Amino acid sequence: MKIIKELKRKGLDIEWVCLKIPLIYYWLGIFRFCLSQNYKAPIPLGICKIINCSVFLEGYGLKFMMVASAILCIMYLFDIKMKWTTLGLFCLSIILFTSEESSGVLNRNGILSFLFLSQAFAYWFNGSNLNKLKYSRIQYSIQAIIVGYFLSACSKLLDSGLCWANDGFRITLQVLKSFHYNYYTTLNGSELLKADEIVHFLSEYQNVLIGLLIFSLMLEFFALTAAINRGYARVYGIALLFMHIGIYFFMDIIIISFVVPMVFVLINPLFLAVLLYNKIFRKPILPLTFKPR
Repeated sequence: MKIIKELKRKGLDIEWVCLKIPLIYYWLGIFRFCLSQNYKAPIPLGICKIINCSVFLEGYGLKFMMVASAILCIMYLFDIKMKWTTLGLFCLSIILFTSEESSGVLNRNGILSFLFLSQAFAYWFNGSNLNKLKYSRIQYSIQAIIVGYFLSACSKLLDSGLCWANDGFRITLQVLKSFHYNYYTTLNGSELLKADEIVHFLSEYQNVLIGLLIFSLMLEFFALTAAINRGYARVYGIALLFMHIGIYFFMDIIIISFVVPMVFVLINPLFLAVLLYNKIFRKPILPLTFKPR
């Protein structure tokens, strides 16, 4: 009962709860999986150049990471000492995920680190103002996601310029590479058949391909506009999701560690499910915001 009263006092809102519950469970699953891979960080990158990250990947360091991650997850779920909890989650994430990249595994889990850092900023800067905190902890999370898409568009433009989409015909090489890799992994002949079908389609409809590439580039470049408001961010998130589905269908490429947090933060499907439930049954299960007493 004391915990529930404390959560109410902090102005815990349902949108925030629906965001952080799936996010922290997903993070914990990824975190524990990475710990089980016995990374050694042989080629130090980032923070691993400053500290010896391998200390945290074996022996007592490994036990510390497991215990600390479990404790911080519980504190995060119950909004306990969030200034330090989010900062602690960021530190654990940056150490482990940098160790992963230092071991030659590029799963791009780093976005999770910056999500917790953005939330830490919200609690440190606005923790004394409940109304600002309720807005900023979600808004900063959205900004952490969309800046990644914006930087991706900038990278494309810096490398290839405005003619990036015109090079779309070369995308067939990536398609063949992806599906042939799957074939040699699974020895499933349908992978080769699917590759031929997609390459034939892309070769026959070059103008459609260029149009889709231009659309995806614009979607990434203007991603910062998703910070305008929550409703627009949700619509933008759905558009980004369809973009990822298209990339997966045509190229068999999907960056799970980027797509899943984007869905949790921008679309927030659990929150939408709560709203839908309330609308269908016409009764407020929980108020959108607990008013502090």
